Amino acid sequence: MIIQEVSTGGRIPIQIRLVEESDYKRITKKRYSFNWRLEKDNIVYKLTIKGETDILGLISVKYVDIEERLEIKLLAVAEENIGSGKQYDLIAGNLIAFSARLAIKRFGAMAAISLIPKTVIGQHYMDRYGFEQAGRSLFMEGKNLQNLLKEYKYD
Repeated sequence: MIIQEVSTGGRIPIQIRLVEESDYKRITKKRYSFNWRLEKDNIVYKLTIKGETDILGLISVKYVDIEERLEIKLLAVAEENIGSGKQYDLIAGNLIAFSARLAIKRFGAMAAISLIPKTVIGQHYMDRYGFEQAGRSLFMEGKNLQNLLKEYKYD
């Protein structure tokens, strides 16, 4: 699992772990676009550079067992890594691929992931990551899920 430093093209190893209670002191709405304390009823993961503590991205997920799917409730990249001036790339993709891996571990071959885009970024999710539209929701399953795992090296 790696992210890419935009200025050099360097590949930087990352880790994705559960958010700890003490992390919420550093997770501000200004830097991560949302009040992440509201996500405590879901499972929240953080993406960091391996061996470091600075949180570069966050994802909140919830299992929907009856539908064999994992729902991405919220996803955010730290503000300095959004847009043309970002320092690191591949943060959101790694978090989405990580959620796909969680879904497959829990549900096997029938696994799916879904999300309801909070902004106009829905088309980007379809174009870049392979989500498909289902009403207001976007989902990914089967071949698209496998392709995402391969792209982000989540074997």
